[in-house]
Amino acid sequence: MNRRQFIAALGLVALRSPTIQAEDPKPLLAGPAVGKEVPSFFVRAITGPQMNRSVCFVCRNGDRPVVMVVMRRLESGSSVVLKAVDELVDRRRADGLRAFGVMLSDEPSKVSPHLQTVSFDQQLNLPLGVGPETLAERDSLCIDPAASVTLVAYRDRKVVWTSAFRSADLRDEPVRSRRLREVAELTESLLTKAQ
Repeated sequence: MNRRQFIAALGLVALRSPTIQAEDPKPLLAGPAVGKEVPSFFVRAITGPQMNRSVCFVCRNGDRPVVMVVMRRLESGSSVVLKAVDELVDRRRADGLRAFGVMLSDEPSKVSPHLQTVSFDQQLNLPLGVGPETLAERDSLCIDPAASVTLVAYRDRKVVWTSAFRSADLRDEPVRSRRLREVAELTESLLTKAQ
């Protein structure tokens, strides 16, 4: 067996062997616990009517049902998640559903142009802002460092459900699509939940 045949054989074994495909078994901490109150916090608005102002999106949305998108990194799939949430809000705006996105960064001047570009390219209506990394470290937000995107859905300022995407989840289109369908179903439950 020559070197090429040996490498090809190893590749076949790797494709057929389920033990080689390792997933991270540690679940992500996806934001505040269900039932906890969402804290008020201020960020710099990058898009929307409050652009270039300090704003508390939590305060502005009051007791409405809201999907908060918290991003640690902008990746190729991040814009897809933002677009999916934006479309969901557009379909259910009459039911009071709202959403906003926050990018966590201690260098807002570097990430702001990228957020504006994503908003323009995806034609997003949901407002986006930039907040300091310390927001993730607060006991009340509990954003996992391994999560690229975390969704927190709340109503009456109480968390109803949370979901977090790893970088691999965002890049893998079938996984991302499945997870976004789950998010849509969970959001429907947020809207139909008895008050």
